[in-house]
Amino acid sequence: METSHQLPSLIGNWFNSLGEASLLGLLLSVVGVGLLLFALKSRRAHQEDGPHIPTADEKIALLEKKIEQQNSAMSLLGERVTALEEYLEMIGIRQERQNTDKKDVRFYQQAIGLADQGLSAEELAQRCGISSSEADLITMLYQKAN
Repeated sequence: METSHQLPSLIGNWFNSLGEASLLGLLLSVVGVGLLLFALKSRRAHQEDGPHIPTADEKIALLEKKIEQQNSAMSLLGERVTALEEYLEMIGIRQERQNTDKKDVRFYQQAIGLADQGLSAEELAQRCGISSSEADLITMLYQKAN
């Protein structure tokens, strides 16, 4: 009985642990499976009717219905492609941002040189444009070295 009460929290924890790409993939996969189930159900419904020889009008109507289903599936695939393109663009922007945020080794050498001259962590952060935690780390390492 206790596992039935824990199941919603386990599912919630599992969803929270998924990344954006995983959630997007999961959502798009569920939509795809739904379309496949719909197509299978529609095919079975036609097969259960028995051996019926369709007329030309029935064949045309059936082909038009298939074309409509294919158009619908293509539309959904187009939406998936668009969503994936947008996601890739977002990832590219993040990557560019991370690359520009990386600081050169010489930049930190300058901060170490200033710490060597006795500047405090606060002064290092202000002069070098680094975070206070980076400045604290540099001063702690310098103090331990001396």
